[in-house]
Amino acid sequence: MKNIWLKIKNMKYRYKLTIILVVVSLVPMTVLAMYSYLRMSTLVRENEVYGMNSILVQTRNTIDSEVQVYTSLINYLTYSPDIEEIIRNKNTDPYECYELYTQVADPLLSVPKSYHEAILQIQLYADNLPVQHDYTLIPMSDAAGAWWYGELTERVTVQWMVNREKKEIAAVRRIYLDQEFCAMLCVILNYDKVFQPFRNITGNGSDGLVLDGSGRILFCSEESEVSAEFYENGEMLLEEICEKCACVDSKSQENSWVYYLYRPHVDITKSVSEVLMGEIPLIVLCLVIILVLGPVLSKMLTRGIELLTENMNRVKNGSREVTVTSDSEDEIGVLIGSFRSMMEEINRLIKEVYKNKIALKEFELKALQAQINPHFLYNSLSIINWMAIRSNQKEISRVTLALSTFYRTALSRGEDMVTVENCIKNIEAYLEIQLVMHDNDFQVEWKIDEGIKIEKVPKLILQPVVENALEHGLDLKEEGEKMLCLSFLEEKEDVLIIVEDNGEGMEQEKAESLVTYQAKGYGLKNVNDRICLLYGEEYAIRIFSEPGKGTRVEIRTPREGHCDVQKEKSY
Repeated sequence: MKNIWLKIKNMKYRYKLTIILVVVSLVPMTVLAMYSYLRMSTLVRENEVYGMNSILVQTRNTIDSEVQVYTSLINYLTYSPDIEEIIRNKNTDPYECYELYTQVADPLLSVPKSYHEAILQIQLYADNLPVQHDYTLIPMSDAAGAWWYGELTERVTVQWMVNREKKEIAAVRRIYLDQEFCAMLCVILNYDKVFQPFRNITGNGSDGLVLDGSGRILFCSEESEVSAEFYENGEMLLEEICEKCACVDSKSQENSWVYYLYRPHVDITKSVSEVLMGEIPLIVLCLVIILVLGPVLSKMLTRGIELLTENMNRVKNGSREVTVTSDSEDEIGVLIGSFRSMMEEINRLIKEVYKNKIALKEFELKALQAQINPHFLYNSLSIINWMAIRSNQKEISRVTLALSTFYRTALSRGEDMVTVENCIKNIEAYLEIQLVMHDNDFQVEWKIDEGIKIEKVPKLILQPVVENALEHGLDLKEEGEKMLCLSFLEEKEDVLIIVEDNGEGMEQEKAESLVTYQAKGYGLKNVNDRICLLYGEEYAIRIFSEPGKGTRVEIRTPREGHCDVQKEKSY
C-alpha cells in the first residue's frame, strides 16, 4: 500500500489530474446508473405485476361471464314448467312417458348444447323416473354413481365441481317441490373449453393455478411438474410459488374459485436486464467520452506547468534561457511571469559577478607583471649573455637568450591577449630552458596550422600545462623514449591547442580532478578558470589519461569573430 501511495505521489501532475477527472466523472455516472437500474427494476416489476393483474382480472371476468351464463341456464331450467311437469308426472304408462320425454324433455335439455360448445351434457335426475331416457333423464337412484355426487352439499344454489382426470366440470342444482328434495339438474361442461381463456394467458414465462374454496387445485398450467400431494393441498404449492415468483390472484364472483397468475422473479429480472442492455451502448459512449476528454482536458490545464517544469530543468542543467511564455492572468500565468523575472535578475547578477571575477583575475595578472621590471630584467639578461659569450660559454648564452625571449613574450607589453605565433615563441623559449635543465632527455614534436598563427589567445595559458606534462609525466618515466607533442590546430570555429606526452599517465578520475585542484602558483585550475570566465563552461580544459600510456590535454578557444559571441553566451 505504501509503494502504491508513493507511486501516486511521484506521478506527473497531469496524470493525477486525469485520474481525478475520470474518477469525478465516473462516480456520479456509476451512482446514476445504479439508481436507474434499481428504479427501472422496481418499475418493471410493478408494471409486470400490474399487467399480470390486469390480464388475470380480464380472464377471470371472461370465465365468470361464461359461468354466469351456465348458472342462468340452470336456474332457468330449474324453474321451467316443463321440468316441473316431468318431475311431477306420476303416469306409469310407458307410451305416455316416452311421448312426454321426447316432445318436452329432449328439446329442452338438448337445444342449449348447440348454442354452447362447452356444454357436453344436460341431465335431469328425478325420483319419479323409472328408467333412464337417453342421457338426459336419469333415475335419482343412479346419481350415486356420478363422479360429482360425493362432493354435493345441501345448498340449493348451483354447485360447481371439477374432475381433472375426466376433464369435466359439473354444475349441479338440487330441485325441491313442496319443500321436498325430489330432483337434481346437472350440466356437464368441457374442462378445457371452460379454462381455455385462463390457459391462453399462461406460457412465455407465466404460469397459473385455479383453487377451489377448500384449497384443492382445479387447474394448473404446469401439471406435469406438480406432485400429486399438492392437488389436495394447493395452498402448500402456492406458498412455494410465492417465494420464487411474483404472484397475483383474483377471486371469482360466481363461485368459490380463486385464480392465481405468477411469473418467476428470474424472468422479471431478465426483462430488466434486457432493458439495461439497451442502455449499455449509451453508457459505453459516456465512458469513452470521459476517457477521451479526461486526458485532453488535463493536458490543456497542465500544459503551462509542464513547459515551466521543462524550462526549470534546463536551467538546472546549466541553461539560463527562459523559453516559456504565458499571456493568461491565472496562477500559472503569474508563476511563469515570476519565473521569467527571476531568471532575468539572476542573469543580470551572474553577468555582473562574471565581469567582476574577470576584472579581478586581470588585476591579479597585471599585479604579477608589475612586480617584474622589464627594462631591468632585459638589461640584466643582456649583461649575462655578453659575459657568457666573452667566456665562450655558448650553453649559458643559449639559456640566457631563451630566458629573455620567454619573459619578453610572456609580458607582451602588458597585453592580455597574444597571437598564437607569440604563444608558440613563448613556449619554445620555455622548452629550450627545460631541455638544458633535463640534459636533452626528451624530444619535442610540433604540429602547427599556419592559418591560425594570427589568431588571439589568452597569454600564459600554455606554460602551466607544459610544466605539468614534464613534471608529472615525462620526469616520472624511467624507461623508453620521452616525447612531448604540441599541436596548434584549426578546428571549425575554434583554435585547438593540444599538449600530449607519453609519460606515466594516471587514472582518468585523477586527471579530471587536476582542473579543480588549487596548486601553488599559476596552475591548471587558474588557467581553466580564466578560460571559462572568458568563453564559458563549454570551453573548459579537457584532460585524457591512462596509466602507462601518457596524458593528453586539450585547450580550445574561439577564433576571432566568434569570441564576442561566446562571451555573450557565457554571461
